[in-house]
Amino acid sequence: MKKLFYTILSLAVISCTDLDVPIESSYTSDVFPKTEAEFASVTGPVYVQMRNNIALDYYYLQELSTDEAVLTARGADYYDGGRYIQLNLHTWDETHPHIATTWTWAYRGVSLCGEILAALEPAPESETKERTLAEIRTMRALYYFFALDLFGNVPISPAYGNLELPSNSSSGEVYNFLVNEINDALPYLSKEIGTVTYGKPTFWMAHALLAKLHMSAEIYAGTPKYQEALESINLIMNATSNGGNRSFELEADFMGMFDVANGPQVREIIFAIPFDQNFGANGMRLGRFPLHPLSRVNYGLPTTISVGNCQHTWADFYYLFEEDLNDVRNQIWLAGPQFYNDGSPMMDGAYHVNHDPEIAFVNVETFDRGRSPQQIAQGARNVKYTPDGTWTSSRDSRNDFVLFRYADFVLLKAEAILRGAADPMGQSALELVNQVRSIRNASPYTSIDLSTLLDERGREMAGETWRRNDLIRFGTYESAWGRDAATGLPVKTNQETYRRFYPIPQGELATNPRLVQNPGYR
Repeated sequence: MKKLFYTILSLAVISCTDLDVPIESSYTSDVFPKTEAEFASVTGPVYVQMRNNIALDYYYLQELSTDEAVLTARGADYYDGGRYIQLNLHTWDETHPHIATTWTWAYRGVSLCGEILAALEPAPESETKERTLAEIRTMRALYYFFALDLFGNVPISPAYGNLELPSNSSSGEVYNFLVNEINDALPYLSKEIGTVTYGKPTFWMAHALLAKLHMSAEIYAGTPKYQEALESINLIMNATSNGGNRSFELEADFMGMFDVANGPQVREIIFAIPFDQNFGANGMRLGRFPLHPLSRVNYGLPTTISVGNCQHTWADFYYLFEEDLNDVRNQIWLAGPQFYNDGSPMMDGAYHVNHDPEIAFVNVETFDRGRSPQQIAQGARNVKYTPDGTWTSSRDSRNDFVLFRYADFVLLKAEAILRGAADPMGQSALELVNQVRSIRNASPYTSIDLSTLLDERGREMAGETWRRNDLIRFGTYESAWGRDAATGLPVKTNQETYRRFYPIPQGELATNPRLVQNPGYR
């Protein structure tokens, strides 16, 4: 079901491989795009850019800075100058490489959108043009959202062609700018849900983005906007009553939403970034990050797996899932003694591989956990994104990256109600949370509060790049976590609240003297 989308996207990849070529230089009044395929070929670089980093450095910033994930060293392997440790311990500074690459990724996306909007604005008027411009404005808003959420006081770039260096805008100004941008685009976005619009901004994707902005408005702009978030979520919940050709629904097959064959047939997906080995798999490696080398047999992987880049979770986060052993969300974990698919024990020499959730460091200062078979096997591993048995030497996967999905917004609506929003549909927070728990085969709650809801969001959204956003909104980003099993002490103890935003990278400050560093950083 992905094939039609990838056929269109491939035109874009072929048509613009050099993303630094000014787009408007390629189009004159005689050759403006007119058909759907022609517009897709012009706008494709915007979507290619999204794939470049969403499941790599952006993922690291959103996951490794929380209690959900940790990337440890094996002696010198994957110490990498402490870049992963700094994210876990909240000790990064403006020189951190993943911070720099993520900033560049987001603003390259903003720039591409600006180039394409400038190139297409003079094109003859048509419904396709209006919709395409609205889609690109929404994609630009998404790139800006990533920058806002990560960095706070970011610049709003001038119109394409204006060479003036931008200065910082406050996070509140950026929030207001994005809300206005999305609202201006909404009337022109498609309400169709399915293969034709999969991977592109739709009316529903735009409201999902608005809901995310409004849920964190108190962080960005100092003013709660939970009622506005609820209004956008209600539109999504009532898609068929608001012009949609079908509804969004909670999916019973939890793991199927993240499998290599996920795609437009998944009725819970509101917006995903498509990956495919033929049309741009580069960068989708989440399925291999957590695996022990011997696990390749169970997934039919054609190449060996490095023991270095092995991502785990902290034990206490894993223990959230022990609340109900019938919960199908427990399937995301490889934990405890491991077995091959035929039932035989997975043996590393004489050692039965055991993914003990507790991690004992040999040297906590360098996050070194040692290199023995027992030490390599430590840690529960999140395999929500199913490892792809068809990956090649690049080890990239076909799983589409799911950014917005329906269950997230069911839980966000419950949170908005708990925070004071009034629901015209008359739903309660408890009812909404139990909708999700029911389809996940978890026992229903009899009451709900914000603390319990945060734990539930952890179970539902683990590994989907929203934990940092959640912890900040719930005021727990400064908590201690990451117990060292060797000492019983927490590893991450930094409570500096200014780290809710990352620093503006050193290179950006050096090239643009109008930028001012975020508070707290030197």
